Amino acid sequence: MKLHTARWLLAPLRQLRTRRLMARHGPTLPYDTAWALIALHSAPDETALVRAWARENPGTAPGVHYDHWHTLSKAEQQRRLRWLRRHRHSPIQLLQLDAGLIHSVALHVLDWGRPPLPDDQHNATTPPPWSQTREKP
Repeated sequence: MKLHTARWLLAPLRQLRTRRLMARHGPTLPYDTAWALIALHSAPDETALVRAWARENPGTAPGVHYDHWHTLSKAEQQRRLRWLRRHRHSPIQLLQLDAGLIHSVALHVLDWGRPPLPDDQHNATTPPPWSQTREKP
């Protein structure tokens, strides 16, 4: 099968994955960035395509940057805490893309910043609540 045909056939699947990533990550992830991340994750051989797209659409400083927890609404903080308790990583981190790759294609990614530790856990030896796994009954 030709590469062009394969891309055309896989486009709906990539669109679905892009929309899912945006829904999981939240409102700070634009469609174009989500699409580029999914392309890098699902088809690493398309790095040149993502690099060309990023050159045509220059953004701010390339690389992975983190938002500030204290600027989020209470509802968004709770949503992220539930996600982190379940998955331990942000949706973008779960893609397991190398930060060097993201920087090399000149992609600007705004990922989740780490939540602050509760005061009683600053000196505790137990891991924070988002890193604990849920026990299944």
